[in-house]
Amino acid sequence: MQWLIYTLRGISQIFFVSNALSGALIIVGVALFNPLMAALMLLGSLVQSGVGSLHGHKEEVVDGRMGFNGALVGAFAGFAHLPLNLAILATLLGAVACVSVHHLVAKLFASSALSKAALPVSTAPFCLVAGTLEILTLTFFDPAAASSSSQTGSGLLLSLGNSFAEVVLADGWLTGLIIIAALFIGSVQVGVFGLVGVLFADLTASALLHSDISTISTGLQGYSAVLVAIALGAIFWTQQRLTVRFLSAVLASAVTLVIGFLLALTPIPVFTWPFLLTMWLFMLAKMFTDKSAKQPLAHHPAEAL
Repeated sequence: MQWLIYTLRGISQIFFVSNALSGALIIVGVALFNPLMAALMLLGSLVQSGVGSLHGHKEEVVDGRMGFNGALVGAFAGFAHLPLNLAILATLLGAVACVSVHHLVAKLFASSALSKAALPVSTAPFCLVAGTLEILTLTFFDPAAASSSSQTGSGLLLSLGNSFAEVVLADGWLTGLIIIAALFIGSVQVGVFGLVGVLFADLTASALLHSDISTISTGLQGYSAVLVAIALGAIFWTQQRLTVRFLSAVLASAVTLVIGFLLALTPIPVFTWPFLLTMWLFMLAKMFTDKSAKQPLAHHPAEAL
């Protein structure tokens, strides 16, 4: 029973929440979109947690912080529509690899040049491992297109749901709304800042990129904004005034769109790189502009170990 709780916390930690009930709801939401993807996410979280425990990361395992990258790798295996045996193998190997990659990235961020910024590892292992898996399984790779709507009302609702669902490579307004509910159960602050990210990503996409409602409704321009708004507004910069956190979340949400647009021009799988690069950029900027400030230590999935 304990390992089920740890596994579900690993799912919830994708969105910076440590709550087994939230994790269970996220799995329910994903299962409505793709039952196999939900099962692979559970498998990935469990395997990474188990390997992390063997490497002495018991506190992180209990809190779910040593399971979320494995869960995302499982989500990728389901998203890619790989054959079942290959999807299971990719999830198993990928989840194990996430532990080693986490160590390597954490060691890099602990170097003298970067240590003062306290950059979090976050979803970097997922991006690196899943990117490698995509190259290796390109022959089988067959992802479904994101849903969209050209109607203003339904398009905005779909954008809201899809922006949260696409974080875990899922799709659909119902899946997204269930995930939103899961986040509010885990942390009202996380839920609110996630919504802030979607709102300003949509506004920026419309104003600067001239995206139409059909494009915005896919959620592909909003999912990184969800994560970065939560990270800066509800997790890392909680010692800052609410105004600063809000403005940082708004600006960072816009920056994810620019980075995502540029990455889309390269052969690099985008995944959550726009979120990661934006978050690291803001934290590095804070280090250089306020060298006397230190990042708070907190229990969250992106915490560097």
